[in-house]
Amino acid sequence: MKKKYWGLAGLVGYLLILLVLMVTDWRPHLPVTTQKPIRVVTSLNFYGEAATAVAGKYGQVTAFINSAATDPHEFQPTTAQAKELSQANVVIENGLGYDHWLSDMIKATTTQQTVVNVGQQVAGKKMGANEHVWYDPATMNQLTKHLAKVYGQLDPAHRRYYQAQARAYLKKLAQLDQTIATVKAQVKPGQQVAVSEPVFDYALTDLGYQIVDRHFEKAIEDGNDPSPADIQQLQTQIDRHELALFVNNSQASDTTVKNLVKRAKQAGIPVLNVTETKPDHQTYIEWMQSQYQALRQIQEGGD
Repeated sequence: MKKKYWGLAGLVGYLLILLVLMVTDWRPHLPVTTQKPIRVVTSLNFYGEAATAVAGKYGQVTAFINSAATDPHEFQPTTAQAKELSQANVVIENGLGYDHWLSDMIKATTTQQTVVNVGQQVAGKKMGANEHVWYDPATMNQLTKHLAKVYGQLDPAHRRYYQAQARAYLKKLAQLDQTIATVKAQVKPGQQVAVSEPVFDYALTDLGYQIVDRHFEKAIEDGNDPSPADIQQLQTQIDRHELALFVNNSQASDTTVKNLVKRAKQAGIPVLNVTETKPDHQTYIEWMQSQYQALRQIQEGGD
């Protein structure tokens, strides 16, 4: 009888406490979440730069590849990065098979996300096209505008902020466009160039140069041996001074390419060194500016 009384009293007491909590709208002090409305994950750090510039204070951006020493083709994502991806609401991939590992991660996640495929959605390329679309001068401008639109749709309350942020970054990109225009003005009709790999090809085509060794560059990119005929053709063009310059991906170490670079220098053919990945401690704009300025120096006979 005593146990029953105390059990009933305890139940009544619990109900009274619950009633008081409900009336006073009391809530426990839980940790305050600081999740940003825009949460971006991207494969490449220079896309992350544009994503950060547009998102500003309302964004959190993570780039999986943050070092010039990391080969994007051979990158292996970690479990922690898979978790980061699952928490993102925007994913930026290069596409065109370049960062296929990110495409696989996107397919594996169950989180609803807005996926921005730069190669196809922004640059308008099809599968099989040259993957290095960040060297097309129009790509980063278009990506910036596209991200402002995407962010505004996900977070309408700050749409105008994202648009203003995009305009500010576009002004910075405009300075790069001015440098490109200056270089383009110095290109003479019909000037031919040879390249070690199709890294800088979009830039060269935009400038008006004619690339003469498409088979050779593709073989090197794919890790195959170029045909003897392709090598002989390049050697002949170098010896006859038919090339305005030789563009070399300085991050590669193919023996055949090294020999051609050496031959070009000996023949007085200028060599422009470019990189596939952004150098550490440089912004995308600084990276591009340095390479276009090096090309301008070659045009002015400073090499």
